Amino acid sequence: MVDTRTQPVPKSGVESHRFAEKDLYRLAEKHGTPYYLIDEATLRRKVNEIEQAFQEFKGAFRVAYSMKANFNPSVIRIFVGEGILFDITAPSELYFLLKCGGTPENVLYTSITETLAEYDSVLKLGVRRIVVASHNGLNNLIEAAGRAEAEVEVMVRVNPEVHVKAELRGSLKHGKFGMQLDGDNQDAALPVLKKILSTPGLKFEGFHFHLGSQVEDQECYAEAIEKLEGFILRARKEIGEFGVNTIDIGGGLPVSYGRVVPTPKDLGTKIVGQLNSLMESLGVKFTLVAESGRYLSAEAMILVSRIVNVKDFGENRYVYLDAGYNVLLDAALLKHEYPVEVIPGGPSTYPKTVLVGRLCDPLDIFPTSSRSKLGGAETGKLVVFRDAGAYSIVMNMPFHSQPKPCVLMRNAHGNYLMARERQDVHALFLEEGGNLLDGKPSTD
Repeated sequence: MVDTRTQPVPKSGVESHRFAEKDLYRLAEKHGTPYYLIDEATLRRKVNEIEQAFQEFKGAFRVAYSMKANFNPSVIRIFVGEGILFDITAPSELYFLLKCGGTPENVLYTSITETLAEYDSVLKLGVRRIVVASHNGLNNLIEAAGRAEAEVEVMVRVNPEVHVKAELRGSLKHGKFGMQLDGDNQDAALPVLKKILSTPGLKFEGFHFHLGSQVEDQECYAEAIEKLEGFILRARKEIGEFGVNTIDIGGGLPVSYGRVVPTPKDLGTKIVGQLNSLMESLGVKFTLVAESGRYLSAEAMILVSRIVNVKDFGENRYVYLDAGYNVLLDAALLKHEYPVEVIPGGPSTYPKTVLVGRLCDPLDIFPTSSRSKLGGAETGKLVVFRDAGAYSIVMNMPFHSQPKPCVLMRNAHGNYLMARERQDVHALFLEEGGNLLDGKPSTD
């Protein structure tokens, strides 16, 4: 694929986000359906929207992309070209980033398991900024840093335990992520902070929290920042002064899908003044990091499917697609109401049009939103799922022996490029062990 880092984005000429119907049909005839289509201009625009939302912050500000949302190399390369940070949680994600031209210096490594082997691996590859969330994880990092003879910048991941109105919550009493701010056991934030500050070879960098995904009530950010400030001031009274270079407020910026949600600008308006006051209170000018996976990638990609059958059942019309939730899993897992559009559209003559997938599973029915336009649904027409760029291709699965669809990209100059080839069914057969039909001796 063309390296987009060397190609400037045109200021005009290519419409962001929308695609011409004739192009969608041409691509369908050439590459088959279903297929995904990414828009480079939208990816870049979403970065800019977050940066603009925090432009009144008086310190340095960085956007971080959570690679878990969409790790297609074409997407990674574009974000590398934007110069942003990357929130990574596995050595395999680091492999993707480095192969796409990213650098370890732009990595925030936030492990969930915090194993010694994991830290050995990422430190060997040059990562030096690590987020820890447990006493045992810190011990593993200390051992790995000693073996690598590396000075590591360590951030403490905390759980502010605030109420979050979100699709997926990562705070309150959900203890998988982060450490308690007011706990007194070895896995609480204060004992871990003390150990970081007293360990040679470790440099305390700052704090990190993540409140959830699709956060709709932004008051939780303000409450979390207030709690973090209180913790820092209490910790300074107990253990003395320490600097804070970075505060990472995590992700959660919501995508609209089918309803009105707060924008990044709304969040900036809500908390930038509070963050500026926090800098004054602490007497330090820290770097602010806002992460995003869903917001940066969702609106930049569509899924294109074809209507292969229709059935009238009572007053309803059932529209059968050649795609199922195996290529858009959040439709089943989270009941995401993706904006869906029949191309070309027409009048709606049925009280209800139901979109169903090609899988033999009663859950394979696509929820639709108020933005959906299902009129004119007939066999042979295309159906477009918008805002499908997050948590879709990363969750592709071969239910019914279905190969992965291809991924295409419209670059900033309006050219359509192949970002991932359609998987061949024979390749899937081999991937599933088809070449081992006669068995293979184990190595034990």
